[in-house]
Amino acid sequence: MRFVGIDFGWERGASGLALLDRDGTSLKLRELELREEPREIVRWVEERAGEDAVVAIDAPTVIPNKTGMREADRLTQERYGRYDAGCYPASRARVYWKRTTGFAKALERAGFAHGGEMAARAKGRWQIEVYPHAAAVQLFTLRRILKYKRGTVAGRAEALGELRSLLLHRLPLATPRLAPPELPEIPKGGRALKQVEDKLDALLCAYVAAHWWYWGRTRNDVLGDAARGYIVVPHRRTGAVPLSDLRESYLLAGLDESAMAKDAITQFEEWFEQARTAGLPEPNAMTLATATSNGEPSARVVLLKGLEGNSFVFYSNYESQKGRELDENQRAALVFYWPELERQVRISGTVSRVSREESEAYFRSRPEGHRLGAWASEQSAVVGGRATLEAALEQARVRFAGGEIPLPPSWGGYRLKAQAIEFWQGRPDRLHDRIRYRASGGVWLIERLSP
Repeated sequence: MRFVGIDFGWERGASGLALLDRDGTSLKLRELELREEPREIVRWVEERAGEDAVVAIDAPTVIPNKTGMREADRLTQERYGRYDAGCYPASRARVYWKRTTGFAKALERAGFAHGGEMAARAKGRWQIEVYPHAAAVQLFTLRRILKYKRGTVAGRAEALGELRSLLLHRLPLATPRLAPPELPEIPKGGRALKQVEDKLDALLCAYVAAHWWYWGRTRNDVLGDAARGYIVVPHRRTGAVPLSDLRESYLLAGLDESAMAKDAITQFEEWFEQARTAGLPEPNAMTLATATSNGEPSARVVLLKGLEGNSFVFYSNYESQKGRELDENQRAALVFYWPELERQVRISGTVSRVSREESEAYFRSRPEGHRLGAWASEQSAVVGGRATLEAALEQARVRFAGGEIPLPPSWGGYRLKAQAIEFWQGRPDRLHDRIRYRASGGVWLIERLSP
């Protein structure tokens, strides 16, 4: 699926163009440029969009009213005026109306239907009207728009720099996720500043197209309709949403027992590789749950550092809380959670320590600061303050200066031997797919669980 953003030149001049490609679970910026003529832009879109694409246009594309304003414009002013994000009223009295609506009609002739009523993740070619200022205040929870279109040159450049920073650092944390893009630096002024503005607005438009395709009306508003003109605006994510209303819809994929590997570890390796290639941050992060001998539980996130046979390997301090609990009770559980893939993997089994030789080999591979930190920290012990830890780290640095940093006697690896592995895939209406593998007599028994 591809997503095109167009910061359209309403009356004349260049338009910013951005092309995003959905690669696995991430969006990747493929092109970011400028084009002058509407016909040239339509040709550019046709050549790149493919069969399935959403084009988001920053321009009024449907204008039936001769004067006044459209319902979409009125609603935008009503909802986002408090953020200075009310849009310009569009009518046929404006000199640009034939150019903007003509561009939308040219896209229609190329097969891009208006998508104000499209279902989430629908196939096909679509176009929507968007408004970058409203989208920015919603996506980034801004109190006011970023004023990079008007004002002093220095002020515009500063505001555009803020937009660039938000695109670079916030969208890679959003859903759908934008892989960190390469964006142009902010010029000090002149024509170059306007060119970068057009490109960044186009990228924001393209992201709104992806957001609309991914979430539909679950997380977007459609102000107006295709007959009278409409604008798609993402919802504002705030802490005001009640906890009881925080929920997601799962639509990405399903699980079919007949298509899964016979071996649980083979199936895990396949899913893990998909999580890695999707560019997820720390796909090897897993929750480790342990319990004392009398059943008092605790959990924390650790990192998978090896997969050996049916065993999952991680490292820690043997005298930490988890270490003490594993000495008392060798039963433990792991959970991998990959929300971008709408997946989790649950693993349960028994834990034992790896050999001293294996721990030493892994310890030597760690960065120097990590090795010194293992000597400085009495993990889970109460400390008087941060200064105590930093002093202990400095003592370790002095102690081992210029020499080898050996493996601390209280530090090493664990191996959880899996006895059951469940693969969970989110599905619509909470009818999730749950496929469990159970070790039995040297083979894996495969069974479906009710959600």
